[in-house]
Amino acid sequence: MHYNQTHLLRLAKRYQNSKRSYLLVNPLQAKHLAVEPGEALHMMQTLGRKLYQKYPNAKLIIGFAETATAIALHSAMQFPEDVCFLHTTREKLDGDCLNFKEEHSHAVEQRLYLSETLPRTQEIILIDDEISTGKTIRNMVSQIREAFPAFQNAKFIAGSVINRVSEDNLKLLEADNIFCECLCQLDNLDYTSQVEKFQVSAPEELPFSEALPYQCIISRSRLPESRKLHTVREYRKHYQEFAETVYDEIRPIIQNHKNLLVLGTEECMYPALILGELLENQDYFIKCHATTRSPIGICQDASYPIQKGFALASFYDPSRKTYIYNTDQTADAVLIVTDSKNNTEQAMQNFSILFPDSDKILIKG
Repeated sequence: MHYNQTHLLRLAKRYQNSKRSYLLVNPLQAKHLAVEPGEALHMMQTLGRKLYQKYPNAKLIIGFAETATAIALHSAMQFPEDVCFLHTTREKLDGDCLNFKEEHSHAVEQRLYLSETLPRTQEIILIDDEISTGKTIRNMVSQIREAFPAFQNAKFIAGSVINRVSEDNLKLLEADNIFCECLCQLDNLDYTSQVEKFQVSAPEELPFSEALPYQCIISRSRLPESRKLHTVREYRKHYQEFAETVYDEIRPIIQNHKNLLVLGTEECMYPALILGELLENQDYFIKCHATTRSPIGICQDASYPIQKGFALASFYDPSRKTYIYNTDQTADAVLIVTDSKNNTEQAMQNFSILFPDSDKILIKG
């Protein structure tokens, strides 16, 4: 399938962001908008296959948090099993990391926990959902080369679903031995004027109350830590085992349901899609998306993509706000897939108000 702007781009307005007023929303990304998991995974697979066909010798793939974690992971799955993958994170983990900034973001700090045990490669692929100037990519590459002299002369490939880097910025990237590949090339436009017409409001604040009953499943099959380096072989094995184990664990709860919503949490997007795909293959009607740290304006205009949104406590840090948009509050059951090891009770109190009539299953991997 050939993907174009019609498939991949909706324009929304960031809420109270002075750095960049607009946000490119991809309806197939399973982040801000709900989508059938098979559709999302097909888009991600298409990008991965394109990258593999052109760069089959790459042995290291790095994804960008938070919105591109699933895109990058499923793209990596199209490579041989010895290829290594990890993604950047805004969370603090044990160990040394590289720090760099994503200047226009709502949360600028990015961390990369790249270990000393690295594959030998002279082609490294970086994957984001959208590349607009290439500045973040150049920042990261500069730090990787400084920290790891073996990669001083390596070629870096900036893979993305959408690329709208200007000719001048492309030349700057290529001068640094960084080359772009994408599914959809767009002109380098400033969309500020196109979103100015929308009068937006803040996502609705959800109150806290005693959580309604919900099932909490701590899966026997644990998720790999995708913020640290592992091979494609390890990821494939663990994600498949996780989905199959969780399905066995939740089957008695969902056996009389048909319409299921599977939600990821912030950077933990991919496991929700893999579980969603398995359920989709069992003839459930599935939609997937995820909570996000990105505040987006809400507008009822029919041409605007985000028409309802809610602020809720993060599953990783109850003092931090996260958001969920255009979610189906009428689903028979809501499955929340998280890799959080922290207290999730406040987030589930918010979810109780958001989904009062749905069975709620919190799945901790």
